[in-house]
Amino acid sequence: MTTRRLNAIAYASAPPSGGVPVDVLEKRSVDSAFMERYWKKVDAVLDGIEGMKLHFDEFLPRFRDEEAEDYKFRTSCAVMTNIYSDIIESLSGKPFEQMVELVTDQADDQGTVPDEIRDFTYNVDGAGSNLTVFASQVFFNGINNAIDWILVDHDKTDAPVLSIADARARGLRPYWTHIRARNILDVQSKMVGSDEVLTYVKIFEPGDPDHVRIFQRFDNVDEAGRMITEVTWQLWRKVVNDTTKAKEYVMVDSGPISIGEIPMVPFITGRREGRKWRFTPPMRAAVELQIQMFKQETGLEHATQLTAYPMLAANGIKPPQGRDGKTQTKIAVGPNRVLWSPPRDDGGPAGNWAYVEPGSESLKFLEARLESTERRLRELGRQPLTASSSNITVITAAVAAGKAKSAVKAWALMLSNALEDALLLTSKWMGLEYDPTVHVFAEFDDYMEGQDLDALDKARARGDISHETFTEELKRRNVLSSNFTIERERARLLEDVPAGGPDVEPPV
Repeated sequence: MTTRRLNAIAYASAPPSGGVPVDVLEKRSVDSAFMERYWKKVDAVLDGIEGMKLHFDEFLPRFRDEEAEDYKFRTSCAVMTNIYSDIIESLSGKPFEQMVELVTDQADDQGTVPDEIRDFTYNVDGAGSNLTVFASQVFFNGINNAIDWILVDHDKTDAPVLSIADARARGLRPYWTHIRARNILDVQSKMVGSDEVLTYVKIFEPGDPDHVRIFQRFDNVDEAGRMITEVTWQLWRKVVNDTTKAKEYVMVDSGPISIGEIPMVPFITGRREGRKWRFTPPMRAAVELQIQMFKQETGLEHATQLTAYPMLAANGIKPPQGRDGKTQTKIAVGPNRVLWSPPRDDGGPAGNWAYVEPGSESLKFLEARLESTERRLRELGRQPLTASSSNITVITAAVAAGKAKSAVKAWALMLSNALEDALLLTSKWMGLEYDPTVHVFAEFDDYMEGQDLDALDKARARGDISHETFTEELKRRNVLSSNFTIERERARLLEDVPAGGPDVEPPV
């Protein structure tokens, strides 16, 4: 019996003698540095009030000539209603109203899902996350950051060649790792034929200690004119130099990638600028409006703290002198307190006490402006789900091609493509010949219009689809209960037939 071979995985190599300065290895590319400014904003917003407090210098800068104590009091009034977080949770959950599934073609043996791949989808990251759970995280971060990444890695082995049976016996397997956009320090690509391929990726891996991982592709032509491709990886660890006491990076491991390509897949939702790795974030307007709303909420709370309490004023009254001969300016107020005004020495009328209360017009104005901002933010949150291709802020390729009526559906379709690419890399690690097709639920915008229900009714009336297919589609659109089964419904229909009545055939 021929044993299938598992592609060779990376091997250890001796680390170099010297280290690399931290600022050199952690340096971002121009595109990454450009996008990082936005990523910091969206991270702060998602972290809520605690995240915003870390960026007071940017979101609540000090007024000109504002004293430190006054600034401290103003920032202590910071409040935040995180509408953006609610919007993102709602949008990112739409494609996962149903499970992500592998599509099979029962009429084609080539469409059969290998058992190894099916088993893999139950635990794609080695930590128990199935395909749907992992995909939902990628989708959530992709909407927020305009791009997210899947690293298709493999357990490392010391042997150059290992059979699949041996790998399973030793518990070695491919696994997916989620890489946040802001942790990609640099990425480069080029066109090979009609396909864009990654040629260089540098990843910052925060931890204790920090690491930097580098993937690099080399394409060379041999003497016969054939293209020879080599892909390598390196792992660098941050250490403290024993001599200089300065932090630096040393390479601790490296090796080849035997599948011949950098095993990373991008999931992109933003509009890309040419071949650069910078994007127009689809939710940028909502993030900026949430920050503006945070400023307005904090301003209203600060104004309330300063003006919502009446002040006691004394007119025509000489302040009393203390035992030290200094004028007393503090006046006790509250229940069981008596205020009086002594007679004047010149016989004139006594002074009087009165409360000075601020007008409420300015507070009403601030509150009305805040309510207007909140309405605008909620409207921005609905737009990606309901907008047509004519008025979506960021038009994705799927929308422009007419495949999707909304941005969220377009993102769902692109997520399907990204998952297929990741599964294709997984198959290569396993040594399998498999062309995956992944179904991500994306019909939610059609259901909202109701046009698809009319089309289903007409198709059923013409006899184009069976009753079972019709009810399956109704169940998929949440018209029927999730507990609905065609078998139980057939039994119930037969029970509804009155005794002694005509024979009734159940629907088919």
